[in-house]
Amino acid sequence: MYEVKLDAFEGPLDLLLHLIKKLEIDIYDISMKHLTEQYLHYINSMSEWDINIQGEYLVMASELLRIKSRMLLPAIEEDEEDPREELMTQLIEYQNYKYYATLLGEKREAASDHFVKAPQDLSGFEKAEPAELVLKLTDLIAAYEKAKSRKKRVAPVMTVSRENYTIQQATTVIQDRLKRSSQIKFTELFHFSETKHQLITLFMAMLEMMKNQEIKVEQQELFGEIYIEKGV
Repeated sequence: MYEVKLDAFEGPLDLLLHLIKKLEIDIYDISMKHLTEQYLHYINSMSEWDINIQGEYLVMASELLRIKSRMLLPAIEEDEEDPREELMTQLIEYQNYKYYATLLGEKREAASDHFVKAPQDLSGFEKAEPAELVLKLTDLIAAYEKAKSRKKRVAPVMTVSRENYTIQQATTVIQDRLKRSSQIKFTELFHFSETKHQLITLFMAMLEMMKNQEIKVEQQELFGEIYIEKGV
C-alpha cells in the first residue's frame, strides 16, 4: 500500500493549514472569504490528477462554500453555533497529529543511530548481604538523638567560649578511630556532651568523607545501627 501526495500536500486539510499559515489567518477566527478563494484558486490551477484524490478536494471545496454562504446569513439565535466550529476542530486535530507524527519520526531517526544490547542475566553478581541504605544528614542526626536518649543525662556545664572546631579536626578524629579499628559504630564517635557546633561539624566531615569515598557508612536495616569503615 502506498500514499499518493498531491504536490506538497497530503490532503485538503494539509492544504488548508498551508493556506492559513501563508495568509496569516487566525485558525480560531477563520476568514472564510479569503480561505475559500485561495483554496478554489489552488485546485483550479492543478493539472489532471487521480479521480479519487480530486473528489476528496472537491468535497472540501463544497464544504468551504457552504460555510462561507452560511456566514453571510443573519444568525437566527444569538447562541447559534458558529458554522466554522467543525472545520476549526478538524484543522486543530490534524495540526496536532501532524506535529506528533513529525516528532515521532525525528525520535525514530535518532534511535536508529543507537544499538541496544540484549538483556543479560546479572544475578551472579548480586551480593548476598542486604543492600546498603543511602544515608543523609537527617539520618545521622536521628541516630545521634536516639543514642543520646539512652545515655544517662549529665547536667550541662555553662561555659562561654569561641567555637573553633573545624571540619579538618573532625576528619582527623574519624581517621584516628579507623586506624585503631577497621569498623566502628557511629555512636562511638560521640561523648553526648558536644555542642551544637561540634555536632554539625562532625556530621559535615562525615558527609564530605563519604562523598570522597574516604569512608563507607552502612546501615543494614532501617533505624538500625550505623557502622563506619574505611573507604577505597
